[in-house]
Amino acid sequence: MIDLGLDDPQVAEMFNRALQVIDGPVEDCWDEFLKARDDIKECELNRLYEAMPHGPVDITGVIGVGLETARSCLNQISHIIQNPVPTFPVVLQTLLRAALVGSARTLFVLLPTDPDDRLERACKVVARDTESGRQGMEQFAKFKGMQAFGAPQDLVDKLSRHRKELWPNGNPPGDGRIVEGMSAVMYEALELAGMGEELGHDILKDHVTWLWNAYSGLAHGYFWPRLLLTISGDRRVPGDFPLDLHQVATATHMALLATLSRMEPGSALTTDTIRGE
Repeated sequence: MIDLGLDDPQVAEMFNRALQVIDGPVEDCWDEFLKARDDIKECELNRLYEAMPHGPVDITGVIGVGLETARSCLNQISHIIQNPVPTFPVVLQTLLRAALVGSARTLFVLLPTDPDDRLERACKVVARDTESGRQGMEQFAKFKGMQAFGAPQDLVDKLSRHRKELWPNGNPPGDGRIVEGMSAVMYEALELAGMGEELGHDILKDHVTWLWNAYSGLAHGYFWPRLLLTISGDRRVPGDFPLDLHQVATATHMALLATLSRMEPGSALTTDTIRGE
């Protein structure tokens, strides 16, 4: 059994609200995204794609994978909980961590109102994705025992050139710096969704920091998260998992809304704010 603190009526209510967001707005927006993703002409997402150096990794793929990861992980959490499927806390926590990163990377690029800011951020995340691929495939190309899984050298070279075109001055920003930007933009997204008014602005700001750090530790199998406060008394479940789930589900909904907005015809170079609805 996993104790999530659901004996408390307020915690149970937050938990149900989280599941409603996952099964309702997130799924609805995901269906809209699937219908719209094959036709992105004359929109902001296409502008970003055209304005960036072309290579094996592109911004449409990065955004698409981020959204797919966030939605799929939340969908799986909902399925496990509501059926119910036997599981362990770390399974739910690792799924939530992946959803957190997928939604935040999307928000990092598409939420800002400044078109130049969006382009710079798009270059950052694609450069980081490309550099990660280059590092891995450079090792794969040297495989002796698993040659069938080795990477062709021309693909390694393409990734190397592409990364330099995207970010010519040294290595692209590391995950730590990007995560700082993601934290800020995730806070902005939750503020737009009304979470600041509901929880309190200081609580919301602190909670975003909690999410990044605690779930990184949990997903990496670290011990230190078990030293944290838990509302349930189960040391395997630090903090307030129902609230964490609700916040990540809300952020994923906002990421989908931001993407749909930046995919609308005529949205290129828009300075409009994404609405939390």
